[in-house]
Amino acid sequence: MVVRKPSETELRALDHPPSAVQAKLDRFYPLTLAWYEEVERQLLAQGRMLSNQEKALAQRLGVKFPENVRIVVLEKFPMPSNHELATEAEKLGLGWALEGGRAMGYAIMLKPKLADNPTVIAHELVHVAQHDRLGREAFLRRYLAELEMMGYARSPLELEAYARQSAR
Repeated sequence: MVVRKPSETELRALDHPPSAVQAKLDRFYPLTLAWYEEVERQLLAQGRMLSNQEKALAQRLGVKFPENVRIVVLEKFPMPSNHELATEAEKLGLGWALEGGRAMGYAIMLKPKLADNPTVIAHELVHVAQHDRLGREAFLRRYLAELEMMGYARSPLELEAYARQSAR
């Protein structure tokens, strides 16, 4: 499948989303942030540390504190308990059967079949680096705006992660 990269006009629109998208972000962002932080807190307590090789990769990808990253292997990734937020999350692709990895702050979730997959780990580490580069709140807002306005396959943050996941 060939994915059309976002145009300059589309990229500029991400900085000032249309009013309907902005209203949706304003409505769901506080709930999303609270859920994101709670899931990260829970997962950091149970995950494994990165191996030395994974720490080196994390540093190359721009993760500020690789020693804080934890990988948690889960059959099913957490979804929001708030019904409205869960419905919106599902619309954006969270919880889909094909979801093999997800980063929430410094917590990286992987499905068992991908637990040792270096490409998937690298992809998620790129998201951790994006989180570090933009800051938690700016990253989350930007990511949500991209998914809402462009979808997963055209999201610039996802395109960056796919482009850099092979830089091992």
